[in-house]
Amino acid sequence: MTSTGGTALAKRADNGNDTCDLPAGPRTMPFGLCRTSIVFVTSEEEHVADPKRYPSILMFGCPGSGKGTQGVIVGKMPNLVHLAMGDIFRGLDKSSDIGKEFLSYSSKGQLVSDELTIRVFKHHVEGMIDAGTIDPAYHTLILDGIPRTVQQVELLSDVVDVKCVVYLMIDDRDALIARLANRAKTSGRPDDADREVIENRIEVYERETHPVLEAYPKKLIARVNADQPPLAVLRDVADCLVGVVSTKI
Repeated sequence: MTSTGGTALAKRADNGNDTCDLPAGPRTMPFGLCRTSIVFVTSEEEHVADPKRYPSILMFGCPGSGKGTQGVIVGKMPNLVHLAMGDIFRGLDKSSDIGKEFLSYSSKGQLVSDELTIRVFKHHVEGMIDAGTIDPAYHTLILDGIPRTVQQVELLSDVVDVKCVVYLMIDDRDALIARLANRAKTSGRPDDADREVIENRIEVYERETHPVLEAYPKKLIARVNADQPPLAVLRDVADCLVGVVSTKI
């Protein structure tokens, strides 16, 4: 976003459903073109953060869609911080009270409750703020793997101020399964090696996580074709974030 004469120019999606589908180009599947209109925003209004909530971008998509890959790369920008919930869980001090509570689920192979997930997330972010790693007035959080349920959306509503939901889409189910199986070989993810396990993960996502999209206004959702080379996906993700993330570096 660039400033001109005390005002900022922003692009707003205008394709009939307030959702921006990025142009796919000749090397991708046709997702449809997004018509844009120019909206003038005063400098004082640009990126005004809610002091009680953290400005956030959600990286959203099914298992294997590339949320982690894209989140890590985008999070290298000075004013962005990538937070992957899986990494946060793995990094817990297992001797702490909250770590022991997490172990009471994970050691039995159970899913961590929504309430504990949000508590762990808050605890982690507050620790990073105390350590000076996150400055809520400067950084935008890139959330990966949270929220995963509609209840988590509700529990996070007083903590994060969602600016955009980057929806990484792969319509070809067989291509997705092949990608996950390959990840098992290259990234040490044995849970992705069994097709039955993969199918189950996708079904859990479709049943429990995909409805999260409906919890956010359509105008916040930016659809990206994730079934293309990583750099092409990165280009499209960056296009989604221009005008959403603060220009201050």
